[in-house]
Amino acid sequence: MTIRRYMMRMATAPALSVIMSVYNGAQHLYPAVQSILDQDFTDFEFLIVNDGSTDASGAILKDLAETDARIQVIDRENRGLVASLNEMLTIAKSPLLARMDSDDIAMPTRFSNQIAYLAVNPDVGILGTSNHDLDENDRIIGTTDEYPVSSIDAKAWLQKGPPLCHPSVMMRTELIRRLGGYRKAFRHAEDYDLWLRASRHTEIANLPDRLLLYRRSDGQISQKYAAEQATAAAIAWLDHERCLRGHPSLFDHAAELPSFGMLDELFGTTGVAAAARKRVVEKLRYSPALLSGPEFSLFVDQARSGNGFDGSLRTILRLGKIGKLRRAVALASVMAGALLSSS
Repeated sequence: MTIRRYMMRMATAPALSVIMSVYNGAQHLYPAVQSILDQDFTDFEFLIVNDGSTDASGAILKDLAETDARIQVIDRENRGLVASLNEMLTIAKSPLLARMDSDDIAMPTRFSNQIAYLAVNPDVGILGTSNHDLDENDRIIGTTDEYPVSSIDAKAWLQKGPPLCHPSVMMRTELIRRLGGYRKAFRHAEDYDLWLRASRHTEIANLPDRLLLYRRSDGQISQKYAAEQATAAAIAWLDHERCLRGHPSLFDHAAELPSFGMLDELFGTTGVAAAARKRVVEKLRYSPALLSGPEFSLFVDQARSGNGFDGSLRTILRLGKIGKLRRAVALASVMAGALLSSS
């Protein structure tokens, strides 16, 4: 970047800071970035961290930055999504932040619609949009998630999971800074943890308009790290409930989350570990991670505790259907034993 371009950038703060982290996203990167550059609202800076990519992402970003002065690329070694988002949060110059992922497509009126809504709804600090799903071949495949529109519905939705599509959100910068940004300990569920903390200070809502094409693939976080994500989300919810009772969060300065076995002692309450484990198995009872992977032990531990979980019989049937007969028998045996001991 030339000195002249840098001085021009610093002269006037833009109305919006767009933040995107890229790690080996070359396949879909150009159209994702271009969909931001093509917005009908143009007064923004576009901060992009190239988070140690080893593919062509760096070259693509360099070429794009040469064509548009709003793009500011930060090249460095890989540190992960949370570190990247917090880095951009620190240097953003605008009162509003817009998230974007490197494989999604923003509709041309996304920013203008969100900014107009936030201008007349000062009580809303985080605003998402509805979305269409997009497959790896750029085909629109319908919508997997239907997010709540009103702030009342969004707050109620938090109990079961994120009420927002993360790459669709626009947020008030000062609010997110006051909250301390994204927390490292909740890696893979850092957005849900942020929404929970924010809900105690602001309203959260969604536009009904489908202003984002959200990429679905086998390689996305929710597929590759399903068990870790569900575990982090369960602990985030329990910490949120604790904060609602007037206690400080246990994880403001934590680098990682504790194991299930440590939760009761950490929270100072018996049954916290069982509650967290139950939320995980109910979230993922049909997922490959729990049915076929080492995380199956969570099913067994929950059944052994006597608390059970919704859909447990269907889980046993599904295990049999996919050929996991030993696991089906083991889970059924543990459940039967728990029932007998409680009778």
